[in-house]
Amino acid sequence: MPIVPTHAPSLRLARRAAALQPSATLAMVGRVRKLQAQGVEILNLTAGEPDFTPPPVVEESGIQAIRQGKGRYTAAAGTPELRAAAAQWIQAEVGLPYSPDEVVVTPGAKLAISQALLALVDPGERVVIPIPSWNSYVEMVRLCEGEPVLVPCGPDGYPQVEALEAASQDGAVALLLNTPCNPTGAVYPESLLREIGAWALEREIWVISDEIYAALTYDGTRHVSPLRAAPGLREQGVWIGGVSKAYSMTGWRIGFLAAPRPLATAVADIQSQLVSSPNGISQVAALEAIRQGGADRERMRQSFERRARLVVAALKAIPGLECPVPRGAFYAFPRLRNFLGKTDPATGRTIRSGDDFVEVLLEADRVATVGGSAFGDPQAFRLSFAASEDTLHEALRRLAARLQALR
Repeated sequence: MPIVPTHAPSLRLARRAAALQPSATLAMVGRVRKLQAQGVEILNLTAGEPDFTPPPVVEESGIQAIRQGKGRYTAAAGTPELRAAAAQWIQAEVGLPYSPDEVVVTPGAKLAISQALLALVDPGERVVIPIPSWNSYVEMVRLCEGEPVLVPCGPDGYPQVEALEAASQDGAVALLLNTPCNPTGAVYPESLLREIGAWALEREIWVISDEIYAALTYDGTRHVSPLRAAPGLREQGVWIGGVSKAYSMTGWRIGFLAAPRPLATAVADIQSQLVSSPNGISQVAALEAIRQGGADRERMRQSFERRARLVVAALKAIPGLECPVPRGAFYAFPRLRNFLGKTDPATGRTIRSGDDFVEVLLEADRVATVGGSAFGDPQAFRLSFAASEDTLHEALRRLAARLQALR
């Protein structure tokens, strides 16, 4: 006769799991979808993904790959064809020379960053992160049992070498940079990148450069890779890119990591144990994207450029609202310093942070954005312009009216 336990065993999570903070952006996306499923109409400006479909040649190549039986394991670091093509693409797009065996194809750029941290950071070692930053960076470092060191940027969204130096006085092994930046849309100027690169080289600090938005810059702004701006940094840096944002292939989950051969090999070995290999079908599609998707990518970039101008004009017209002009990516990050302490008459809530305003905007106006605390600035909030121009016009009209109604 089986023994039936009289009580459920207590569950003890490992510290790294118990302390993990869920993604604030994905949490808000989940709330929006739940409301939409209930029939509530939401103007959704939370998206961290383009609202386009991938280039037709990409979708067709994926369909053909399925029919040809290519949905099988590949080499842990990706197919030789895609690694070689990615190396050529990185050289052409960013000006960084890598051989195919210095490139690792990953299941999304997010895992590329995580695996670079696993390869470089020992427990207790410090990783410097300029903020505002993408909310996952901090949790990635913590999952690797490293210590994130947060360094506030200036009002322009740029980190300063003096602040980086002060933050690393007790030692740091890596610096996480993101240009163009999520959430601010800042694109770091080459002169600043040269300074940061020279500092990192002198300090022997690895630079992990997240350039997933590199192809999405606007109004003549030029993206420069930190690893190219500073001579020598390519040998002390990790380049991160992929096809998710610029080719609208978020769900295909293909990223690229490029690094000196010993580090690339270590990352491939880690990946072989964690995920075996990237998705075979998606690798075929990604190869087609970087070979033939350029014209479609440019059309999407031009659409984002128009939307960026629309958003900037609307936000500038709101008295008291502060917002650096987004030069890349597809986000704006307004700061509410001049509105804090005011009360919303419709809900009775006092606005003490960007998170409070996000809740009011969702409740009263059915406009979804993301609070700034998740990105390291509680006085701000993030809105995505990966939405139609009609949606943006109406959402921004409601946002402006809500701010102007505060008392």
